[in-house]
Amino acid sequence: MCAKYLSQPEPRINHTAIKLNCDYCGMIYWESRSRALKKKRHFCCQKCYSNFCTELLPINEHNAYGKGLGQEEREKRMRVRAQANHAIRDKKIKRLSCCVCGSEENIEKHHPDYNKPLDIIWLCKKHHHELHHGKK
Repeated sequence: MCAKYLSQPEPRINHTAIKLNCDYCGMIYWESRSRALKKKRHFCCQKCYSNFCTELLPINEHNAYGKGLGQEEREKRMRVRAQANHAIRDKKIKRLSCCVCGSEENIEKHHPDYNKPLDIIWLCKKHHHELHHGKK
């Protein structure tokens, strides 16, 4: 929790302020209604926002997502993922357990070769992350 906001008082008769929970630490804080409605996520301080971005923000919401690849390659990968999703939906391929640990929770698909759209390796979230980013 952020010590700065632990003793934050409720605002005086300010009808535009609303009570929110921080999406990272869960602490209750106050923010103007107009400002809160513009945001998808809410944080009590900059530290919580920074920690959330580094630890929990989905990769496709990162500012630099996909910038290392050309537009054509990104579109190709999106098409391949869509083809795989349609094949799963249509029951042409079946979601399996993690090929490393055998877990059946938080299973994700991994394409070792985007030229073979239905050649998929099934990994749990932990092992998929390790595959792309190395062990920590």
